[in-house]
Amino acid sequence: MITDDDGCPVPDELIGRLYRSSQHDINELVSGLSSSRRGSLAAFCYGRAHLRDIGLAIAATCDLETLVVAGGRAGNFIFEQSRELPNVEKARSGSRQAKVSLAPVNMSPAEPSSNAVAAG
Repeated sequence: MITDDDGCPVPDELIGRLYRSSQHDINELVSGLSSSRRGSLAAFCYGRAHLRDIGLAIAATCDLETLVVAGGRAGNFIFEQSRELPNVEKARSGSRQAKVSLAPVNMSPAEPSSNAVAAG
């Protein structure tokens, strides 16, 4: 198998597409790869924090033997972790957006409320 200098078993362009993809799209993108290449890619991605969820998604398409061959003893762990993922897709840290609320901000107890009756 030919890899680039950092050990990636696929072209950088595919890594970029995987990074921007949903769970379903990840499965579709790797479906054409051989099982050994998927195993290598799963181990490669899992070993990088920003690609870990992608590595687990790819590992879910591999059998235990393939992951052990690709990742050594860590392949067994990756296999187990990939089977524990919830069915609901988790947002990856790179695609997380800030939550916006239009609710009014609560006033601190030191500030008078507009509903308070003035003493006097």
